[in-house]
Amino acid sequence: MSFKKFCPKCGKETEYLIDNLCKDCYLQGKSIFDIEKSNISVCKFCNKTKIGNHWFEVNDELIGNQIANMIKPNKDLKQPKILVTLEKFLENNYSAVVAVEGFLSDILVKDIKEIKFQVKETTCDSCMKINASYREAVVQLRANDKNDREEIFKMALDILKKDKSNDSLSDTSKIIKLKTGYDLWVGSKKSAIKISSFIAKLYNCQIKRSKKLIGQDDNGEQKYRYTFCMKIDEKLKK
Repeated sequence: MSFKKFCPKCGKETEYLIDNLCKDCYLQGKSIFDIEKSNISVCKFCNKTKIGNHWFEVNDELIGNQIANMIKPNKDLKQPKILVTLEKFLENNYSAVVAVEGFLSDILVKDIKEIKFQVKETTCDSCMKINASYREAVVQLRANDKNDREEIFKMALDILKKDKSNDSLSDTSKIIKLKTGYDLWVGSKKSAIKISSFIAKLYNCQIKRSKKLIGQDDNGEQKYRYTFCMKIDEKLKK
């Protein structure tokens, strides 16, 4: 048999008390959660945000998860559940409705707050390198036929664009147009290898590889810059 209790502050009858107060009086002037100051930055060149030591392509779900990670529930709140509803109302400006619920002394409590924040623009490490003419490799595309030159050039850019989400250095820091083709300064050696392998197989042409010593890395190991040259021969085209 359960007995009704009375809140000594407001006199309301209730089945449960939290620290000898009803739920409403206990929560008066209190919050069951706090929100750390939001500090979300997005690279203005590749649209990625940094989480830990890695950069990820930004979207509303990712921003919502970052806001959720900034929520600090009351230490006495049991089984907390966090829901973030995000709305973009201006360029780089967001409103987030944060709802948190859980149990205090076996009583279900819920609180809702709205915060406004701005996603700040920054430049990620990879894009900073690309903008400073960084390149791990040079891809040389050569063809006597103009249509072939433009076709392989477009292929190379498409490959770089597709790889950009996984490899921020998959980009060109410089493009040099020549009479017989293009030189692409590519930030990522892996992407350069992917471009040259794809085009060489498609057009049945050889890849001429070379490397040049350019210094040492932080661990004292030698650093090289690689060159991959492909020349399309009309007689060997598939």
